[in-house]
Amino acid sequence: MTEEELDKITQEISGEIEQLPDDPEKPLSRKEKKHKLVLRARGEALDKIREAREQGDFNREIRANLDYALLTEYAEKNVFLYNLMKARLAWWRAF
Repeated sequence: MTEEELDKITQEISGEIEQLPDDPEKPLSRKEKKHKLVLRARGEALDKIREAREQGDFNREIRANLDYALLTEYAEKNVFLYNLMKARLAWWRAF
């Protein structure tokens, strides 16, 4: 991912979070809460990518990219499947 793509995706995620209702009298539905948590996690993964790139840590950057890809692909569909895929890729974290 290029810096421009990171910035664009970060802005899109921020925009989606802002669009979610933030009324204390009307709490978020379960689906909206899950969506908000996944969006925040994706934003944190993008921040980790940026930090690793700035520090020149290629392995951390790849791990953060894998986390972002798994969050994007599996997290909202099935949390169990997301955790399963993350565990199967845990061997990568060992290096």
